[in-house]
Amino acid sequence: MKINEPQLFLEINDLKFVFLVIKYNENFDFNILDSTIVDSKGVLDGKIIDLETSSKIIKQNLNTIEKKIDYTFKKITIINTQSDYNCINVSGFKKLRGSQISSEDISYILNDIKKLVTDTEIQKTPVHLFNSKFILDNKILKTMPIGLHGEFYNQNQTLFLVSKNDLKNLKLVLNKCDIDIERVVLRSFVEGIYQIKKNDLKENFIFIFFENSQIKISVFDNLALIYS
Repeated sequence: MKINEPQLFLEINDLKFVFLVIKYNENFDFNILDSTIVDSKGVLDGKIIDLETSSKIIKQNLNTIEKKIDYTFKKITIINTQSDYNCINVSGFKKLRGSQISSEDISYILNDIKKLVTDTEIQKTPVHLFNSKFILDNKILKTMPIGLHGEFYNQNQTLFLVSKNDLKNLKLVLNKCDIDIERVVLRSFVEGIYQIKKNDLKENFIFIFFENSQIKISVFDNLALIYS
């Protein structure tokens, strides 16, 4: 997260392109510098289906926003609204035999899990990875126990994956607008974080959103999205 520098977000859905520019301060509070909503075209179920049409609309509005705030963006965060993503929960572990848990141990577990998932889901790619539970010698902890001694450590991970081709098409659209994707964020995660901050939630919870054509269920565990 960059401080005191404009950051650009774009939600892509079937009806609208929603642009949002914010700036964080040292306390991680933010100000909205610009908000623009326009009709979208070339999108179906949150996916790009018409490269030229959608990129033209995005580029025109991006140029307008940059002139308005006098800033040129190189990176963008995409709020993904497509519904056909995969949600996979996996547990990785390490036998400690009384040794300390190091950051290298955590990295090894994460990389091992990611490799396992990507080797299995060859047509998908992870866009979100959440650490949902840390367990040291059968005790559930709130944070990573780096530096602690133990016998056995396991860690629960949740990965959300989308089609590699869908992500490639999204990158093509943004590249035609002379901007690169920094992150892809699921809308269900954004909605959940908004409710967490709005209601000061601390425990595990489930959000149920009723919309015109669907019901969305999002499950949070230790403030991490573990199912949607």
